[in-house]
Amino acid sequence: MAKKPNQKSGSFLYWSAESWAFLSLRLFLALKFITAGLGKFNKDGYAFSNLYDGFVAGQMNNFATKTNLPAFLYAPYLHVIAYAEILLGFALLLGIRTKYTLALISMTYVSLGYGLMLLGSNDGATTIGIHLLLTAAALYFVRHNKCELLR
Repeated sequence: MAKKPNQKSGSFLYWSAESWAFLSLRLFLALKFITAGLGKFNKDGYAFSNLYDGFVAGQMNNFATKTNLPAFLYAPYLHVIAYAEILLGFALLLGIRTKYTLALISMTYVSLGYGLMLLGSNDGATTIGIHLLLTAAALYFVRHNKCELLR
């Protein structure tokens, strides 16, 4: 006798709590990263000049005055971070290599947290730490991922 396929198994209505937890974390972290990246372009409207003349120039000044690091260590990072946040955010949102994207996001959070520690921003570093914990939780639940564009 042929076994009937379980029609409930494919429906999102019957996903496990772990699958819903992962999806919630994934959407939150993706939107957070996209928003953070785009926010670096926004001052009085979105423009590249706002990124380079605003965010990058301001952070270059912060690192130059508050740390002993040479500029070649932080300048390339500051120029790339907004693009990396947007790219990783969309990759996570779409479900492109989700586990690896989450791992890159966690490493990005570690680097952002370290930068904030160097600048003496304990509140900012704590906030980044909370997001790092959420990313770790998402990495734990990634095996329950039901919706991926590219595995």
